[in-house]
Amino acid sequence: MPAERPIKIMLSSTVYHFKNEIEQIYATLTGMGYEVLCSHMGTIYNIPGQPPLVSCLKAVEDCDFFFGIVLPFYGSGITFQEFEKAIELDKPRGFLAHSHVVFAKQLLKQKMFYRDGKRKNFRLRKTNVLDDLRVIDMYNMAIGEGLPLGNRRWTQEFYKYPLDGAPFVVSQFGDERFIRDLKNLRDGE
Repeated sequence: MPAERPIKIMLSSTVYHFKNEIEQIYATLTGMGYEVLCSHMGTIYNIPGQPPLVSCLKAVEDCDFFFGIVLPFYGSGITFQEFEKAIELDKPRGFLAHSHVVFAKQLLKQKMFYRDGKRKNFRLRKTNVLDDLRVIDMYNMAIGEGLPLGNRRWTQEFYKYPLDGAPFVVSQFGDERFIRDLKNLRDGE
């Protein structure tokens, strides 16, 4: 029987201010035997003649598991679109969220959202701890804000990786068979 191909995990995040953390997560996942699709690490196939977004969205389509990290810096917007694509495709997925984003959501929700949960046209100037309110929108996408509680998604909060983020990565991905079973269940195998 041929060897099973490695599970493809899409590691989706902005990189600004968090290169070391992304590299540590990448090293952990590859060390566990996963094939990790990560633009920062150069492991996403560049589709010749196409903008980076096209290649990144193709990687979302091709992955077996989508692992998104919500950081307090928005970046180019590609990560936002990767999150949307993973949710649209209903990929098996998990998320880490930086505590600055979670804190900002709680602090600003009365100004950012109407009572029915719809987003107001509310803006803040860029700061050193959060550069764009769309990171809160990404967090809301990650958790399934507005969905019934039974349809919500686990999004693990962290402040200092690896201290409080690494244990989640290890527990989430430490059992490769579990991740493979998720993929097989989704594929109908």
